[in-house]
Amino acid sequence: MNAEARLAAALGQSAAPVRDPSFTLAVIRAAESERFRADAALSMLRWGGLAAAAACLGLVLAGWAGVHWDEVQNGILAAGGIFALVATARLMTQRLAPAAVR
Repeated sequence: MNAEARLAAALGQSAAPVRDPSFTLAVIRAAESERFRADAALSMLRWGGLAAAAACLGLVLAGWAGVHWDEVQNGILAAGGIFALVATARLMTQRLAPAAVR
């Protein structure tokens, strides 16, 4: 007896059918499979759109960087300086935190 025949028989009876764990598991698996398929398709579309936008932005940025290379170098140096300041501040606060607790 397949799942649909068993369900039709269960709906037509006046008493509850005997509990069948394999049938229950099959119904749960089918429902999860449908939900996962829809979620996976939506996720693939979302990440595909994000990848396409990132690729377009990368191409535009590469073209701009080729023309304005001096500004790119200045930006890299400025970002490195900011990173060094933030890293130093974090290191000092982590080292001073145990001393402040005493």
